[in-house]
Amino acid sequence: MPIPKAFAIPAAFFSAVAIYILLFAKFDTFIFFGIPILAGVAGAMVLRWLDPKRTTADQITDAVRIYWGLHLIYSSYRFWVAGTVPAIPHPIGGPFMESLDAMGVYPGIKAMEGLVGIMLVLNRWVPLMLVLEVPTSATIFYLNVFITGAPRQLLTGPLELGANCILLLAYFQYYRPFLVARAYAAPPKFLAGDGEHPEIRS
Repeated sequence: MPIPKAFAIPAAFFSAVAIYILLFAKFDTFIFFGIPILAGVAGAMVLRWLDPKRTTADQITDAVRIYWGLHLIYSSYRFWVAGTVPAIPHPIGGPFMESLDAMGVYPGIKAMEGLVGIMLVLNRWVPLMLVLEVPTSATIFYLNVFITGAPRQLLTGPLELGANCILLLAYFQYYRPFLVARAYAAPPKFLAGDGEHPEIRS
């Protein structure tokens, strides 16, 4: 089955980026970005081969979903193995990260990242997982771009939020029921009163 150009061209570009990272960056950076990129491209192609009905949009979404899932899994794994919060030499960013750790929030964030990453790779409850990850992605973006502003963070911040937003758009139709200006109560049937119908009303 021929590979659609809409998938093949960006897949070739990002695979080349992954190889460049392997050759010219630290190996940890390759594990963090390069391996997820290559795995996303390969995984999307395998899924298309297993299910020829998958569209080009499915294939692109699969690549981004697998990439970001593995990226989050490694981010979580790295924290639990090292057991330390990354040091940020910044008068605001550094104390902020230390405060998250002191309150016990940072380990929770990393546990959530690991859960979200696993579910993304397994393609389970993906729309829900993407919403759960939005606060973390937005915080990383703001911290990296507007607070620390270091060259590496100026790249990683937009990548975090960008991957999240791309996938939210890819699964947009699942969120349409939420986009209502005026909503009625629609509780589970076991909580509905006698004679009431909890179905969603437009």
